[in-house]
Amino acid sequence: MSIKLLADRMIDLTDEELEALGIDTISCYINMDGKSYSDLEDIFPEDVFAYMDRTGQVAQTAAKSPAIYSEFFGRYVAQGHTVVHLAVSSGISSIAANAKKAAEDYPGKVFVVDTLVLSNGIALLAQYALSLMAAGETDAGRLAAAIEAKIPKVQASFLIDSLDCLYRGGRCSGMTYYAANIFKIKPAIRMDAQGRMVPREKFRGNQSRVLEPYIKSTFEQRPNPDLRLLYIIQTTYDAAVQQTMRDIVGRYHTFEEIRFNTVSCNCCVHGGRNAVGLFYVCR
Repeated sequence: MSIKLLADRMIDLTDEELEALGIDTISCYINMDGKSYSDLEDIFPEDVFAYMDRTGQVAQTAAKSPAIYSEFFGRYVAQGHTVVHLAVSSGISSIAANAKKAAEDYPGKVFVVDTLVLSNGIALLAQYALSLMAAGETDAGRLAAAIEAKIPKVQASFLIDSLDCLYRGGRCSGMTYYAANIFKIKPAIRMDAQGRMVPREKFRGNQSRVLEPYIKSTFEQRPNPDLRLLYIIQTTYDAAVQQTMRDIVGRYHTFEEIRFNTVSCNCCVHGGRNAVGLFYVCR
C-alpha cells in the first residue's frame, strides 16, 4: 500500500502547490449570515473582510464532523492507500480531535498527526514528510511518528496589525483594543508547545516600523534556521510589504527560497487584515 498525505486546508498553500506536492485537503466551515461555507472552496478572505465591513461582526469558524472526516479518509483507503493526515493544532481547534475520532474507523490505515501548528507550519511538516517518502519510507505509522518528532523544530509566529477581528469576535477586551489603537501596539503571537496561540511580545508603531524588530526578535528567539525554505504569510496581499520583509530577512539570513502565501479564511477571521507570519524549521 502506498502512503497518501492529506492535510487540513489551513495548510495555506495554493491549489497549484498542493497539486504539485500531491496533497489533498479538507476545509473547515466558515459561518456567516446563517450559512456555512467551506473555506477556500466557496468562500475566500475578501468575503470574510467584506462581511465584517458590512455587519461589524466577524465570521465564525467550525470544524467538520468526525463523520465527514471518516468519509474523506475512506475515499483513499478504498483506493488502497494508507493515510497520514496533518491536522491543525488541537490547541486552537477541535479539528484534530474530530479527525482522530474518524481515524478509529480505519485501524492501522489512517494516522492523524496533531501538528500543534497551523498555516505554513503544516506545510513545512508536509515538505518533511514528502522528503522521507521520497527517501523510501513506506510505513505510515513510522512516517507519522517522524513527523511528530519534527514538530518542536517548527517556528510559527505572527505579527497582528489590527485587533479589529479579535475585538469583534470577543477575544480581546475593549480596553485592550482601544489602547492598542491609541498607542499603535502590534502584538506578536507564537505557537507554544501545546499548540496554543500565546502572546510573545508587543511592538509599537506602524507596521512598516515594527516589521524589522519582529523579524529580528523571531530569529533571535528561534535561531539556527534551516536555510532551505522560509514561508511568509499575509492575510492581505501587499507586494510592498513582501519586498520589505524579503529585504529585512536578507539582513539576517540567506534562505535558498522564500515563499509568500496568502491564507485561509480561518486565519483571516482570527488574524485580521494585514497580519503577517514567519515559518521555518530550526536545525
